[in-house]
Amino acid sequence: MDKARKISTYLMIAVAFGFSIYFFVSPFLGSQDQGQNLIPGFNQSPDSVPTLTSDVDACVTNPTSDCDHEMLQIMKFCKDNKDQHVPVCSDARVPQYVDQRGLERPIINTGR
Repeated sequence: MDKARKISTYLMIAVAFGFSIYFFVSPFLGSQDQGQNLIPGFNQSPDSVPTLTSDVDACVTNPTSDCDHEMLQIMKFCKDNKDQHVPVCSDARVPQYVDQRGLERPIINTGR
């Protein structure tokens, strides 16, 4: 094999190896602990999401399956983050909505 061909072969192997290492390591390089945040936008400051109140307003006036999912996410977030003072967590309409729609079902004993 001539010298130019050896160099190009080694260069391609080095580039392939570099990409392999990058793809294995990259998920760990930029990972930030965002916890189990289910509500988009709550990973910085909960007060920076003014749309939640309007979402609650819209869901109370016109309930949909998307609203059901969103209200359950809000309830879970509020239960998991009781120490934070998030305005939407003190909104009494969220638990009322969940109760009226029957979204939280009692846990059935499965015998385990």
